[in-house]
Amino acid sequence: GAFHTALMAPARAAVEAALAGVTLHDPRIPVYSNVTAAPFTSKGEVAGLLARQLCEPVQWETTVKRLIGEGKSKLFELGPGAQLKAMCKRIDNAVWKDFTNVQP
Repeated sequence: GAFHTALMAPARAAVEAALAGVTLHDPRIPVYSNVTAAPFTSKGEVAGLLARQLCEPVQWETTVKRLIGEGKSKLFELGPGAQLKAMCKRIDNAVWKDFTNVQP
């Protein structure tokens, strides 16, 4: 699909406009960006990075490896399906075995 590619560039302005009308706060817990594979550090960078993720590759593997490297070995997938868990199996088998899917 077109997600996370330059084909989504026309939608970026609409996302930026929508986010401009939202009050954002500094994260109280680590929330990792799909674009940088690093936690958001302030509310000032959240909107820009959310808009960028429409057009840039998702850093899924890098993010998971960073989480594991930072000692976070218990991961959760919220919602139906188990796609994230399946992708995690290719990254770290021990984390995959302890991965939890939370169904609605």
